[in-house]
Amino acid sequence: MDGLSEKSPLLPQPLYKRAEIEMTNRIATGRWAAGSQLPNEFMLAEEFGVSQGTIRKALVAMENRGLLLRSPGRGTVICKTTPEESLYAFFRLRNEKGEMVVPTPMRESIEVAAPTARETEILGKGCEAVARLTRVRQNEQRPFVLEKMSFDAANCAGMAEDLPLPSSLYPYLHERFGLVIMTVQESITAAVADTELAETLAVEPGAPLLKIVRIAYDLTNRAVELRDSHYRTDFASYHIQLSRSDH
Repeated sequence: MDGLSEKSPLLPQPLYKRAEIEMTNRIATGRWAAGSQLPNEFMLAEEFGVSQGTIRKALVAMENRGLLLRSPGRGTVICKTTPEESLYAFFRLRNEKGEMVVPTPMRESIEVAAPTARETEILGKGCEAVARLTRVRQNEQRPFVLEKMSFDAANCAGMAEDLPLPSSLYPYLHERFGLVIMTVQESITAAVADTELAETLAVEPGAPLLKIVRIAYDLTNRAVELRDSHYRTDFASYHIQLSRSDH
């Protein structure tokens, strides 16, 4: 790639951050494969047109995010399991046998509308219209989850023309619109089924549900997705496993 320009109007971040974003993008897109070794700092600095100190700062930031493993004498290696891989997987849901629940699309629809106050707060004041994707997924021929996702319509023009969409959205967003999801935040709460949810998920009104709110961020830490999901709890649970390294 060409050197990183200090005055580029499209990239107002510091030089080390621009280098970090470009290198992260290479990992996310597969240009740099997991497990492979990066060029040394001198070569990267020459390629990016920045100082070795700038490259070193970018590499340290990526190491802190769990993307790289740096060791003296061995160089810098791309971690074989990166945060991006876990983002492309479905939620950590398991049935009563402990088996992974993999829901499949049942029906979906898209509408483009003016953003609500909440959507504007999350997606940014520059969002003039949102594309709202509503999905019902099933498991073992039973409706399982209702997902309502909001995107800035300017970032995904033509999404409605692609229906039905792939089951895994993040690779699709990357390949179709160039959106690389790097970070997500989730909040999990208990909920009860109102009339709409009860009818959609084939449960009784007032039935307990699991609600997960997700905000997804791109390479520049810009919020690009707001997702509200309601799950049936009668045959699945949210599963998390931690190791000592997670603390």
